[in-house]
Amino acid sequence: MKEGIFQLNDRFVVDRSKNEVRDKESNQVSRLEPRLMKLLCLLVDRCGEVVTRDYIIKDIWNDYPGANEGLNQAISFLRKQLADDSKTIIKTLPKEGYVFHASISRPAENLPAPAKKTATRWPRLITVGSLSLVFLLFIFYYAQRKMGHTQDADLKVKQAAETARLDSLHQAERMKQLNGK
Repeated sequence: MKEGIFQLNDRFVVDRSKNEVRDKESNQVSRLEPRLMKLLCLLVDRCGEVVTRDYIIKDIWNDYPGANEGLNQAISFLRKQLADDSKTIIKTLPKEGYVFHASISRPAENLPAPAKKTATRWPRLITVGSLSLVFLLFIFYYAQRKMGHTQDADLKVKQAAETARLDSLHQAERMKQLNGK
């Protein structure tokens, strides 16, 4: 199973391309770091065979000096992900390596979709809603200011026209008075 999606013990759906393991019983999806997914796939590919610690350390950790402890932690983490409390799926052969025991199959076409995590959707919805509200308030404020400037300009034009009219009436009145005298 070098590529794609496969099932372990008809319970866990492993998607190599997304580095995800989904537990069909709890419908919980866990993302694995690439190194853990590589280790899981190495064990799955060699199911029923002994995979030595040295081989794993060389293949996955590139002979990194702290790889022994890293391998121990990785195996422990994978056991938790696969609910392998009894250590029967990933069996340890002391000072030698590991043997992977599980039934491996392709998932059925019509598996139920993983449940959407509403806890991760809400913050996104709140953020989008908040940004939309801020945008609308900005547009409203800008429109009000623009409208206010337009109204102010219209008022100034009207006041100037009224002042000019009054001035011309005042001048006409003065002319009559001067001509009448």
